[in-house]
Amino acid sequence: MKFFFTSIIIIFFISLVFCKEDEKYNLVYGNIRDSGPYKLEFKIERELSFNLPGFGYVKYAATTNNISEYIGREGEFYKFKNTMTDIKTDDYINGIELIDYYWLALEDSPCFIYISSNGDNIDHIKPVNPEHDYLQEAFEHAHMGVEQARYKYPFGEDAVNIAIGDSWSHIHDSLKFYVNMGSPPSFVWDNTTNTLKKVKVKKGRKIAYIESISDLTMQAQILVDFHGTKQLIAGKAIGTSEGKYQFDIENRQMLYIRTVNNMVGDWVFDGRPVKIKMSRRFFLRLVK
Repeated sequence: MKFFFTSIIIIFFISLVFCKEDEKYNLVYGNIRDSGPYKLEFKIERELSFNLPGFGYVKYAATTNNISEYIGREGEFYKFKNTMTDIKTDDYINGIELIDYYWLALEDSPCFIYISSNGDNIDHIKPVNPEHDYLQEAFEHAHMGVEQARYKYPFGEDAVNIAIGDSWSHIHDSLKFYVNMGSPPSFVWDNTTNTLKKVKVKKGRKIAYIESISDLTMQAQILVDFHGTKQLIAGKAIGTSEGKYQFDIENRQMLYIRTVNNMVGDWVFDGRPVKIKMSRRFFLRLVK
């Protein structure tokens, strides 16, 4: 009898923690028009690293707090205000530290981000204060990286009526982005497969755990600062990206992202061909 009641308690506990496998979920942010102004804060870490023949190990890394405020509709765009705080950079070439003054100048300098009403990505960015016009490119490089936010469909438009164990795919074709601060625009193509691994209840909220794997093709340009002398690395790379996500289903908020990209390609540097293996890491966590 004691074993019987113990088993009932265990089964009841499991039913509270894990949701039914046949239940369907919508893993989208929803319609921005239905929401009023709101503010979210995220901690973000990003790192790009590679070995450059003849120069050694190159790393660009930055940690920031991003405060994102939804302002409302302006014409055909949804308008957000974004402010970066607590900016820390960790840039090195062959063991020698580089100071990225444009990154540091973004500290507490807000910008407006405009999302097309029929789109999912950033259309354009404007500084909030005219005296920050000189930071226009820095704002674009900071917010339009390869990991730039999706404002409607973080897992693609097909991420609806998803059950635990389901997989679905989405493609991003020729997405414009900036590899690092100061570089010309690059373009990436990705074919991503997402899988809903589980849904757990935490503090009364249903949290979806999603894993993804992507095939990537990147036509990139990277401007590298060799201690005051800037040189361009350009070429094509292919590789994969693996990601883990936590998504609040009821509140339609991203709680956690961790992705790792590994790519290899043929590049041109200083007029000669080089083969470069590149690693990129991205981390995001909702602070409040």
